[in-house]
Amino acid sequence: MICVDYRQFYVMEVPDTDFDVPREEPDFASGNPVLVTPGQITISSEVQWHYAPVTLCQTSADDGWPPPTDQWVHLDSVEYRPVYHGRMRIFGCTTGPATPEVRLELSPDRTYTVHVYAKGREDAPARWEEYLADDEAEDDEDTEDDGSEDGEFDDFQEQVFEEYLIVFVPLGYQEPPQPADRPWRPRSRSATPSASDEAGPPSNQT
Repeated sequence: MICVDYRQFYVMEVPDTDFDVPREEPDFASGNPVLVTPGQITISSEVQWHYAPVTLCQTSADDGWPPPTDQWVHLDSVEYRPVYHGRMRIFGCTTGPATPEVRLELSPDRTYTVHVYAKGREDAPARWEEYLADDEAEDDEDTEDDGSEDGEFDDFQEQVFEEYLIVFVPLGYQEPPQPADRPWRPRSRSATPSASDEAGPPSNQT
């Protein structure tokens, strides 16, 4: 379950500061529901703020898609190339990781086609507005303390306006991303200095 805020949430690759990955902002002006930038896939929602069930999975190219029911709408298929170690997770733009946390391990030497499906988007804004209007009316009618305690589970989290299914399918191969070549990076403590070490840093190998 992810908290969607500002009409968006992310499938993010866990960053590693040893890698130099450029930061790019998604091109929201394009109007595409699925936007790819280095290390991140941004998925746009039809609802400003809500809680959405999200399924993240990986399958082989031989498995059949689309999903077995016609309730799922195919939003887009995009290509994703790991830029760190390939550890993906679901993340909210202001609220942090999904609860419970969702992770998927990709191979950093592969590229992937990512199929994004959604359920409920067609009328999600109308149902969201209707829920808010009903909730406001109930608050106006409730003029007495009902005895509820602070911290009580908010039933807003039980309202399902949209659901998402995100499927990674291996596509091709790439050179695995490598840490940036920084001369000041400390050597491994377990390494024993050799003659070549004393002479200077080894040359890059391909």
